[in-house]
Amino acid sequence: MVWSNKVMIVLDKLLSVILLNVLWIIGSIAGLGVFGIFPATYAVHSLIKEGEFSNDFPSFRKLAKEFFLAYKQKFLKMNGIGIIYFVLLYVLWIDLQLVRGMTVGSAFLYYPVLFFIIYVLATLIYTFPVALYTKGTFKEKAKLVMTLPLLLPIQSISSLVFFLVLLAIAYKFSIIIPLLLISTYLLCIDKFLSGELIKKGIIRGTENA
Repeated sequence: MVWSNKVMIVLDKLLSVILLNVLWIIGSIAGLGVFGIFPATYAVHSLIKEGEFSNDFPSFRKLAKEFFLAYKQKFLKMNGIGIIYFVLLYVLWIDLQLVRGMTVGSAFLYYPVLFFIIYVLATLIYTFPVALYTKGTFKEKAKLVMTLPLLLPIQSISSLVFFLVLLAIAYKFSIIIPLLLISTYLLCIDKFLSGELIKKGIIRGTENA
């Protein structure tokens, strides 16, 4: 009986993670891919924050309702942020390719550009937790997002490396991509980063509940 209960608990948690991943995929497709990724990611973080997905045998209908409510409310704002990141990373990527093609000074310029790309990716990781767990104006939150990779360098690098590890696992076992990849990453990162933000006093524990 004990083992059967443990198995049921594991299956219940696995179902929750799968449902979150399915909702993220649906949300991304609903936004025609490019325009759905940021709102869908925000909506999944919102479900994680509210703890709806962690209920025993969560209702997909209820989760979908809460997901698309957050999705629609922040659709334009999240896409605005997404466009900023896309343009910035695209320009940096072009710069990196140009630097690699230089015959003189490439070694001197390559690593600063690469570092800035990593920095921008790190700010991207903090964008959603900051949007959900902190209060303030857009400008105040933007400053916090830009500061956190410098305040929490180890956590930032760990978060990026963790994503690369998940990608490697997903590449090896392709079934993970549609079922678990994004939701697993967002769930782990949300809990990890929000915990670190609490330790630093940036957010209160009650806000993480």
